[in-house]
Amino acid sequence: MLITKGIFERKIPNFNAANCIIEGIELMDEEEFKEFSRNLLKDRDFIRDRKDEMYIDSDRQVHGLLALDMDSGDGILIESQGYDYARYAAFLPNIKSYIDKHISMVVDKIMEEAMENTSNGSWVIYFDEIEENYGLTVRENDGIGTMLMAELENREELAELEIGEDCFDMMLYIEHWSEIKPFENMEM
Repeated sequence: MLITKGIFERKIPNFNAANCIIEGIELMDEEEFKEFSRNLLKDRDFIRDRKDEMYIDSDRQVHGLLALDMDSGDGILIESQGYDYARYAAFLPNIKSYIDKHISMVVDKIMEEAMENTSNGSWVIYFDEIEENYGLTVRENDGIGTMLMAELENREELAELEIGEDCFDMMLYIEHWSEIKPFENMEM
C-alpha cells in the first residue's frame, strides 16, 4: 500500500503550478511542523527573519522558504509577500527525499572536485561557490547548510570538517585521496 498526502480541488480544469525555487529551509520536528501547519496565518519569527528569501521574480518563479518536517518528510513552501506569516503556501508531500537526493548529488560533486584538485588532502569550498556551481544557497542558520554538513560528515573519505563563516573547511583521508591520484603520490 502506498500512502501519501494530497490537497484536492473540485472540478478544476487544470493545475496552475508555478516554478518554485527553495531559497532556504526551516528544519522542524514533527510537533513543530504540526503546530505550524495548523496555524499558517500566525506570525512567525523564522518567516519575519527571512522575508528577503521570498519573492516572485521577473520570470514568475516563486522563491520561497520551505518549512520541512524532518520526521515525516513533508514540507510547506512559503511565499510571505513581506508579511510575517505564510501568506501563500504550497503543501509538498515527501519533499525531504527529493532534497536529500539533490544534496547527496551536490556532495558527490564537491567531494570529487576536492579529491581531484587537492595536493595535500585539505580543501575549502565557499558558500558562494556552492550557490554558483550547484544552485544551493547556504546561509547562516539555514537548513540547507545543516543538511549539506550532515551529508558531508557521513562521507567516509572525510577526516575532518569545520564550518566557517562563509565556507566548509575539509580534510580528506589520504588513502581515499591517493586512490584518485595514484601517479602523483608515487615516488620515483
